[in-house]
Amino acid sequence: MWEFLRSKPKCPIDPEQQQWIDGRFHWLQEQFGAETSSKARMILPTPEFFPDAYDGREEDAQAMLARVAGYMNVDASRLDLFIYSEANPMALTGADGRSQGSAGLYMGRATEADRQARTSIGIEESQLGDPMALVATLAHELGHEILLGQGRVSADEEDHEPLTDLLTVFLGLGIFTANSTIYDKGWSSGTRAGWQTRRLGYLDQRMFAYALARFAMEREDSPAEWSRHLRLDVREPMGQALRFLASTR
Repeated sequence: MWEFLRSKPKCPIDPEQQQWIDGRFHWLQEQFGAETSSKARMILPTPEFFPDAYDGREEDAQAMLARVAGYMNVDASRLDLFIYSEANPMALTGADGRSQGSAGLYMGRATEADRQARTSIGIEESQLGDPMALVATLAHELGHEILLGQGRVSADEEDHEPLTDLLTVFLGLGIFTANSTIYDKGWSSGTRAGWQTRRLGYLDQRMFAYALARFAMEREDSPAEWSRHLRLDVREPMGQALRFLASTR
């Protein structure tokens, strides 16, 4: 009668998504060392990790880039930051009401052997008003430097973009990229005004939740210490994923 109480926890993502995350997580461990994710600091949106004053200026973003690069073990002295604009938000909004523009750009060296070339990271100007989204975008673009710029993957690989998102989780920046999957911001243009919703990243909330659960299982600390910083639609499926992963051990 009470069998449903003892039923095995379900994975919050479909089997194909789970297989991809598990496989690529293992690939990242092979690339960077099995202990990397277990020893990585979980970077939190707190003054401890981001003590610099932030007023949304370009120089603030430059300082943020250097700090995020440090957390991801990327040499910030070889990075150039530039700010660009995707122009009128109305021109970028698709039929589903979501913005179709980019949040960031990566311009790296043509080949891994070209070690003298500098890397340029572009940030769309709307990101300057949201430090959480800015960190997420910087982490993603720096992920390109680690994977593409260092010759670990090719831009021709079909999954290189979602793999870049997964790398941010693997290196401890997952709270920022998971929280920024949906980016909302009001806008006005002359006599018109509205609300802009932009999807950032290539993994959805539930995929980030499962990836974060995988990350947590590799570590000795309790996710309760940092999961409170996650948006609810990531935190809840992460709890489900943790129960599922614990049941498979």
